[in-house]
Amino acid sequence: MKKLIVASMLIFATMAFADGKKLTVKIDGMTCPSCAASVENQFEKLDAVDSVDISLTKGTATVTLKEGKDLKEDDVKNAVKNAGFKAIEISGLN
Repeated sequence: MKKLIVASMLIFATMAFADGKKLTVKIDGMTCPSCAASVENQFEKLDAVDSVDISLTKGTATVTLKEGKDLKEDDVKNAVKNAGFKAIEISGLN
């Protein structure tokens, strides 16, 4: 019974502190760790961004936004452009 209560508490705590909205950005030409670091650095400069997860194998950046924050499509495209790449697909925007 104690395990069930503890598990329930952990689930509730996870839900209470759930991450914000997530965007997935398909990026053309991102092939190495240095590329990934450049993209991550540009996204982290944006106030609305909580975290960035780069997948070189998929060529994507998963951007988690801070609670209550949002990004415009141009903000996303400019962050990728400033890193030296092109955003070819963005999902998760309003």
